[in-house]
Amino acid sequence: MFDKAKDSPLSRRTWLSVEGRPITYGELADSIERVGGLLARHGVRPGDRVVAGLPDDGDTAILFLALICQGVTAVQIDPLTPVNRAVTLIRRARPALAIFSADLAAAWCDRAATWPVVKVSPPPAGRSHGLSALLGVGKPVSGLEVLLKAETASSPPATVPEETLAYILFTSGTTAESKGVCISHRALFAHLESLARVYRIDGASRILNTLMLSHADGQVQGPLLAFATGASCHRPVRFEIGTIERVLDSVFQQRITHMIAVPTMMSLIARLGGDRSDAFRGGDFKYLVSCGGALEAGLWKTMEETFSLEIINGYGLTETVAGGVFAGGGLGGGQRGSIGQPVDCELRIIDDCGVEAPEGELLIRGDLIMSGYFDDETLTRQTLVDGWLHTGDIARRDAAGDYWICGRRKSVIIRGGLNIHPDEITEVLNQHPGVRESVVFGEPDTDWGETVTALVAAEAEVTAEQLLAFCRDRLEPRKTPGRIVMTTDLPKGRSGKVILDEARALAASEAATRSNAGSNIEQRLLKVAAEVFGVEADGLSLDSSPRTVGGWDSLAHLNLVFAAEEAFAIQLSPRQIMKLDSLRILARFIESR
Repeated sequence: MFDKAKDSPLSRRTWLSVEGRPITYGELADSIERVGGLLARHGVRPGDRVVAGLPDDGDTAILFLALICQGVTAVQIDPLTPVNRAVTLIRRARPALAIFSADLAAAWCDRAATWPVVKVSPPPAGRSHGLSALLGVGKPVSGLEVLLKAETASSPPATVPEETLAYILFTSGTTAESKGVCISHRALFAHLESLARVYRIDGASRILNTLMLSHADGQVQGPLLAFATGASCHRPVRFEIGTIERVLDSVFQQRITHMIAVPTMMSLIARLGGDRSDAFRGGDFKYLVSCGGALEAGLWKTMEETFSLEIINGYGLTETVAGGVFAGGGLGGGQRGSIGQPVDCELRIIDDCGVEAPEGELLIRGDLIMSGYFDDETLTRQTLVDGWLHTGDIARRDAAGDYWICGRRKSVIIRGGLNIHPDEITEVLNQHPGVRESVVFGEPDTDWGETVTALVAAEAEVTAEQLLAFCRDRLEPRKTPGRIVMTTDLPKGRSGKVILDEARALAASEAATRSNAGSNIEQRLLKVAAEVFGVEADGLSLDSSPRTVGGWDSLAHLNLVFAAEEAFAIQLSPRQIMKLDSLRILARFIESR
């Protein structure tokens, strides 16, 4: 594909469009060669590891793909990763080179760093180059593009050994236990071929994928899948509650053929995008691909019937590149609510004794399986047994051959399609000087799949609001608990181990007590808002708004809506949610119901 990208007409075709900034295949090919020159200048050889951290999505996608094409193992760090965690992951990766934006380099690279660092500075605002600059027109130039213009082109190797690692993605987890999933060229490109066939993607396809590029579903099922097929990938705007209409407009206006989404996004679209129900009816659209979490049968049905579209539900893990099991899309199987049937891989279900069973742990085998966990032979041997990947998910197979997920052995929380490991949050909570111990678990949620709840035993003077603020300073926003419940002691068995079911029941009981306390709408609403934003209720008033409350961002806006609906047993209309710009407005909506 690299050689084709250098030649017309593909070279003039858009590979990636980020918020209106198009990047052609020709520009991509040039960037891949210049990244090769940058690597050569720093003595980086095929098989070496390069850590990357850039806030610009276009630059991130270019660099990630360029490293893979050059036979170098890409290790991508989410720019939102807290400093301590980022530094630990970088040290664990032992890179031959780090490429960071200037601000991340300043935060992440201490004086003890033993690896060279390339700093990508933002270009002057509106800067263009070449003929466009002379004419005073043209698109802005990114920081990476300015950096690479000074590099000598160096073509990537003609072939890369298939067991060479294409990339390593560190999963969620405690700083010490975060797993580095190693994906080889063999696994990556074999699975890309499978995805292209299942989704029926070719050079004329236009993929809309706004998922995070620091996660497999964002990178693999977006820029990488487009590159492998000659298609184009579109990221018109960041998906937020206020941009849903713009996203749906883009589907129609840009003649999108495939959209990649997690169930949480689909839930919000179903609820807030009803007046754009014709967005998928322009004649070009083929499939809405659901990934990253369980797709409930009712939401599946609602989306297909409301928007007159067809859904492909994919099941997979970071350890299987992106997918492996699919339902829908004319595949000959896959009832709503199931994960369907395997494609280019094998499945087994075993009981606790390792014997084939009608219901038990799901195992996967095939070319798409990871090579192992980075620098962790023990965990690799436990997870990969005789070529079979133990997923930790409990599944069953019906008479039609469809597979259904029944539960999980693992404690991982899946919130909005993203995996969150409770131990990572517990590790942070227990660092607070006033916390004796804590336990974190997921609770079912209609919109998010699961929400994060923490039950904390702490000194009397410590409040939940203080702990939420403590977590916000040390965790990514998506991992911060949605609710912290304070208790005197954690429920434990005779062995001293926390009894999780009793912890859940205690948290639920506390929630019910708070929900029934008080009848004054204003007081109850302020308590709900304080819990969502992680602040003291006394610091809020009905005049509080996103302009005056620091924690009132897009994610918190959604949580406020969901929490208020649950607390007051109401349902806000899409128009009301869009107009909600203060607690006073929300109180009026509640009173009207």
